[in-house]
Amino acid sequence: MRYIMMMFWGAIFGFIVGFIGSSLTHTTFVPIQAVGTAVVFAIALGFVPALLNWSEKLSTK
Repeated sequence: MRYIMMMFWGAIFGFIVGFIGSSLTHTTFVPIQAVGTAVVFAIALGFVPALLNWSEKLSTK
């Protein structure tokens, strides 16, 4: 459930950031590209806490 919520809010955030970014750079807004990039980034960030916990366990041995 946690990853589904991260993907959902990542898509919303990516849509907004992509729209504002395309307006600022005067480029064409491609919603699928903005949302897809944000979802992939949200999934990648979702694994950071697990990786940090894993590296902490290795350093305490």
